[in-house]
Amino acid sequence: MKRLFTNLLLVALVIAPSALFSQNCRNIVKYCDHAKREGFLRNGQSLSGAFVQGDTAEITVIVYKNMEYRMSLCSPTHDELDGKFEFKIVEKITKPYWDEKKVSNVEEVAKLDENGDDMYDDFGDIIYEEVATIKTIKRRRYKKQDVVRYDNKKDEDAQEFVFISDKTRKLTIKVYIPLPEGGDESQGLEAETYACVGLLIEHQPGPTIGFNR
Repeated sequence: MKRLFTNLLLVALVIAPSALFSQNCRNIVKYCDHAKREGFLRNGQSLSGAFVQGDTAEITVIVYKNMEYRMSLCSPTHDELDGKFEFKIVEKITKPYWDEKKVSNVEEVAKLDENGDDMYDDFGDIIYEEVATIKTIKRRRYKKQDVVRYDNKKDEDAQEFVFISDKTRKLTIKVYIPLPEGGDESQGLEAETYACVGLLIEHQPGPTIGFNR
């Protein structure tokens, strides 16, 4: 019984810090810098959460045609992480490709002489021989492929991205939560390795193209 109690206590000590941190991180995104003055509104797909530093989180969002979006990240509990987040916006698209398959076929054909005429045996019957042919069968198939639409590492580590989508898309945002200074991937899951992170998604109608009355 004592051993069981000890095991339960150890489990509680491991789980409690992360559970407590997760509660404290609830709705932390409201503290991220917004762009209301530019006309943006907070999108319902904005998220808050507790993450182990050094991990990568993936979030799926929907963006709609002709809407302007602003995506940014912040960590109000860990100011030292601001400006260091790495994130990519990835879209799965379906691409066609040709699937080629070679099929071998053996058939009997009349044997020809050097003049191209049929050859006959001593009984006057046509002599046949087996000829192997290889035919290529092509079928058009489709596969899904990840296409990186944006990578902030290629944009001077920008911590926000503003864009207009020309159609409705399903996007995956991959966010890398930086390690604490001097940290490494092998450190344990202690409370201080967690950080509250907010992914702020804002939107507004995109500009109307062309003349309007």
